[in-house]
Order: sequence, then structure tokens, then C-alpha cells
Amino acid sequence: MKRRNLLIGSLAAPAFIGAPAWAQSGWPTRPVKIVHGFGPGGPVDLLARLIAAQFPEKFGQPAYVEGKPGAGGTLGASQVAQAAPDGYTLFLMASGHAAAPGLYPSLPFDPVNDFTVVSMVARSPFAIIANPNAPYKTIQELVQQAKSQPDGLIYGSAGVGTGMHLAAVLMQSRLGLKLTHVPYRGGGALNTAVIAGEVPFIFTSLAGMGPLLESGRLRGLAVTSKNRFPGVPDVPSVAETVLPDFDVSAWYALAGPKGLPAPLVSSLNDMVRVAIARADIAEGIRAQAAIPWAAPAAESQAFVAKEIAHWTQVIRAEKITAPT
Repeated sequence: MKRRNLLIGSLAAPAFIGAPAWAQSGWPTRPVKIVHGFGPGGPVDLLARLIAAQFPEKFGQPAYVEGKPGAGGTLGASQVAQAAPDGYTLFLMASGHAAAPGLYPSLPFDPVNDFTVVSMVARSPFAIIANPNAPYKTIQELVQQAKSQPDGLIYGSAGVGTGMHLAAVLMQSRLGLKLTHVPYRGGGALNTAVIAGEVPFIFTSLAGMGPLLESGRLRGLAVTSKNRFPGVPDVPSVAETVLPDFDVSAWYALAGPKGLPAPLVSSLNDMVRVAIARADIAEGIRAQAAIPWAAPAAESQAFVAKEIAHWTQVIRAEKITAPT
């Protein structure tokens, strides 16, 4: 935690020289709020704070972070969708945003058209991690055993409809496996369960997993991104082992309400691009088991729309519903 705080605190150091034309036109004249839909201390909150720390030097005004946890992140999204497109309310959007239309029968916003996506910020693969006493040592052995057992294997995730659960659903569908899902309430309970052997393996985030893997308390079987993740280079990807082209990652983007003025979008996109290229910010992102990822605004908007369409189809095909 001390190292994390130092990383975040260091980001307030001057990073930009001069003010863009948009700032000179009057925006912002007061602090900017960055909303997200989760609690404090998690990856979304910390990434939002990394972005917020850039505002004083880039735009001459501070930004602050406000988390609105609940309903899978949709409470925060709803607040942003209803905000004025004046640049004073922004959104650290997480990949769970793409699952919401499939999980919930109705939403108080249009997940595509009510948001202006400014830029991608980072992406992070999920991981398939096993108790070291599980009877499979590789992802290939796990798949082989799952195919040989008609009743399927049991696995855990941090909850129904989470990205890690959806990654598992998609993988088992494409491989023709039968897996039995045991949802836990959050990553802490999930990690405790697999260490204790309550479930033999889990789909989870890589954040905080390094020490558990290095100590041998847990075994990494695969990551769900197409390529290996630099933080755990000895853990293969699903794509290179059992399912070519499989590529599922959590992602994070900076967005705002629909109708953000184009000059403001351009200036914010430039801020993200320059910021995440800095060594200290890139290190802060990697500390959350994520990879920095900037993209043009139009490309980011198209990516989010594609993700929403994809996961809505998967969720409805598999008849997954949000927990009540």
C-alpha cells in the first residue's frame, strides 16, 4: 500500500507545459469530477485517480474522483449519462459496462449512445488459477479432464456477470465443456476459497496474484488475453494452448456524457495519451496488473460499442441474469 500511495502521489508532478486552446477558451474554471461505479481502493478507483492527478498541470484545475458503487457499476454510469456535456463530469468506464445491457432487463441510459468515449486507458487479462493440489497442472490437462467428466468441473469467480465469469462462460461454450460455476462475493473471498481448496480452480483478476503464484500457494494455468501477460510471463495464454484467437480482457476507458464538444474530447484524449506514456504512470497501471492502452476517440467509441454488442449476445445466449 505504501508503494501504491507513493506511485499515485508522484503523479501530481508537472507533466505538461502550456495550456491547450480549449483550456484557453475557458474550460475548466472549476474542479472536474471523474465518476466510476465501484468502491474505493480497487483497480477502477486507482486508475481514475491516476487520470485525475493529471488535471492541475494539463488544465489548471484539479479533478476529483467519486465512486458510486452498486448494480454492477450502472449507478455511476447513470449519473454520468444524465450530466451536462460541459466537461465537468467524466466517467472512468470499466468493461462491466458492456455486460449491463445483457444482465439487466432495463437500464436508465443507452450504454452506447448516451456516452462519449474519449480514450481507452488500460486493459487487463483474466487468469485461470488453480489450487496446487488440483489434479491438473496445465490448462490442457484441465480441459482434457473437463471433457472426460460428464458432470463437469467446479470453478469459482467473483460473482455472476463479472468479467471473469463471462470469460469462463465464453471459453466453455467454444470448447464444448460443462463447468459448474460457484460465485463468491468479491475477489478476497474467491482467493481464500481456492487457497483452501473449496474450489479447485478459479477465473479471476491478476491483480495481487503475483506473490501467491511466486510462493507456490496457487498455480497459474492460463491468461485469457491473446498473448501472455508481461507480469506473469511463464503463464501461457488460452489462445496459444487450447483455443486459438481467444482474447478476453477487462478494459478501462475515459468517457463523458453524449455531446461532449470535439475540442474537449481531443484535448482529453491527448492528456490520456501523453500521461500513460510516462514511466511513472505506466508503472502505476502495471501495478494493477494492467497494460497502458491509449486509442483515438473514434476508435475507442467503436470498440466499446462492439464489446457491448458482443457480450449482450453471449449473456442472452447463455441466459445469464444479474444476481438479485
